Amino acid sequence: MARVADHESPSEAYGAGSVEPRQIPLRGWLRILRRVIRRVVDDKFSLYSAAVAFFAVLSIAPVLLTALSVYGAINTPAQAMDQLSGLVELMPPTLAELVADQLVSITAASTHLLTVRGLLALAVALGTATTATTFLIDALTVAYREQETRGMLRRSVLALTFVFGGALVIGAVITASTVVSQVLSDDPSWLRVPLATGIWIGLAALVASCLAVLYRFAPDRQGRARWGWISIGATATTALWLAASAGLFLYVRGLGTYERTYGSLAGVAISMLWLWLTVLLIILGAAFNAETERQTARDSTVGAERPPGQRGAVVADDVPPHPEDES
Repeated sequence: MARVADHESPSEAYGAGSVEPRQIPLRGWLRILRRVIRRVVDDKFSLYSAAVAFFAVLSIAPVLLTALSVYGAINTPAQAMDQLSGLVELMPPTLAELVADQLVSITAASTHLLTVRGLLALAVALGTATTATTFLIDALTVAYREQETRGMLRRSVLALTFVFGGALVIGAVITASTVVSQVLSDDPSWLRVPLATGIWIGLAALVASCLAVLYRFAPDRQGRARWGWISIGATATTALWLAASAGLFLYVRGLGTYERTYGSLAGVAISMLWLWLTVLLIILGAAFNAETERQTARDSTVGAERPPGQRGAVVADDVPPHPEDES
């Protein structure tokens, strides 16, 4: 019995007996980070990010078009553009000019969405959005160390569901921003800063919630992870994304040379870089969740506790110790 305890103690010291992520000790988190960093190159996460970012650039317009049309059921699309103009002002000048031009075009197009030409254009554009999301689904499956077994039709339907869901969320955010801006305009100035801070925290929580849903349902795994093993990566990804986005925009605004290097294509280059970084962080968040599940020998999937090999997920069945941790 003592020999078994001695055999199990090294893994236990790194969190093998953790029922929840918060029970993993610091040395266990360091191993998780090492494995995630190693997988960035081994699993070609940057290539998946580039593919998704390319099609995402083509799909931004249809998603915003759908969102503005949803908003138009309550107010006019022109009012939505007024609300988004405040966000545009926070962007670097080169990118802001590009986004502002696109908003004008999208706002005009949203008023003609129900025409035959508008519906045909929307269908073609949604194809690119579905393609981008399908690549993202494939990347998240790889991040969770799974093999894709779903057919193209099933993945496309799932991707289209995520696209429409994202458009509805954006439309709801635009609608809520109108109400909030009206409330803030009537409040005293000393109250606006804490209220605005609370709003940004709420938006960050919304982003983290959307990422958690994506991590839960996008990968091809039978044993769904418990929400506690998903929220840790969603929260970390949201925080890193906000920090990276702010850092990139501050750099481009203050020290960037994109306009001198790319000329009139500077806005496109910045948006592509930002989208690539965003997608890469989303994939890394999924990989972080996956390696966190691999750090424990306890069952991290929904349902009753099951032994390794019967949990329906590679990362849940692959219990420590792991050979790569010793290298």
